[in-house]
This record gives sequence, structure tokens and C-alpha cells, in this order.
Amino acid sequence: MSEKEVKKCYLCGVEMQFAQKVPFRIKGHSGIWIWVFGELAELGEETLSSDVYLCPKCGHIEMFADEKAKKFLLKMTPKAFLKKCVKCDKDIPIASEECPYCEAIQKERGTLSDQ
Repeated sequence: MSEKEVKKCYLCGVEMQFAQKVPFRIKGHSGIWIWVFGELAELGEETLSSDVYLCPKCGHIEMFADEKAKKFLLKMTPKAFLKKCVKCDKDIPIASEECPYCEAIQKERGTLSDQ
């Protein structure tokens, strides 16, 4: 989904409003490691961001990953949950309706219209 595209609430159809960018800490260590090693436990830690949108009518919240987060999360997806994009042939999640790389709309394979 492109940044300029209007995001509408799928519950009530109202245009959602950007709320904030939320950072997520990944990698690094947690739990007792932080207690023992303090800030050294954060070595190797990275941050991914998501944009949070809020529906002003019903309060529904949706999060959209930025480009860095999309690429990181796609690398972590098991091969069994991936398919090839119909346009650029890159691996994308099976449930994708749109390619996160080239934004091509994915048509379902094996439907009657393909035969």
C-alpha cells in the first residue's frame, strides 16, 4: 500500500487518520540479560517502524509496516507461506493481494477464468 493512498476503515468506510509512527525493537536480548549486562544487552538491536492509523468514527486501529519492516518480515516468513509474484516473480506472502515490491495486483491461480 503506497503512503499517498487514502486508507479507509474496513469496518465503517470512514477515512482513517494517521496517529503516529511506532518503533519496534528487534534482536538484542531481554529478560535476565538486561539485568546482568545492562546496556550491553542491547548490542545488535535494531528498530523497525510501523505507521498507526486510527478511524475517528469507530476507533478501529490499523498498522502498516514501512519498507524496512516489510523487507525484514518477508525474509523471516517460512517458504511454505510464500508464493511468486505474477509480475516480478519475487517471493511474497500467500495471502498477498498486492506485491509489496512491485505493487502488482495478484490474481488467484487455479480459478475457472485461468482454464
